[in-house]
Amino acid sequence: MKQGDVIFTNQDGEIQIKCPICQSERIETRNIGMKAGGTLGAAAGATAGIAGAMSGAEAGAAVGLAGGPVGVAIGGLFGAIMGGLVGAAAGGSAGAGIGKIVDDTMLENYYCLDCDHSFGKQDI
Repeated sequence: MKQGDVIFTNQDGEIQIKCPICQSERIETRNIGMKAGGTLGAAAGATAGIAGAMSGAEAGAAVGLAGGPVGVAIGGLFGAIMGGLVGAAAGGSAGAGIGKIVDDTMLENYYCLDCDHSFGKQDI
């Protein structure tokens, strides 16, 4: 590591970042875009999953038909719940991925705990 390097590899081989202002190694990653993207994606995915849950409920009810009225009810409920959960998981994952790209390219994702300076990869 040369004097003034902001990105370096520590003794364990891990890549670390130093503050470009005070050269502190006490840097926190904020991940605002990833958190917001994950939340919005999960909400959108759950909404889409609920729409898909209707078809899932129909499919579950059809499978549960062999079990009589109780089977139809349980199958329909299970299909609806699974549709919502799968949609939320897929949307949350996609949203977090997009949010990470936003964090890395557009936002000041790093925060120095020593001098309170916020900076992004474009500043490194």
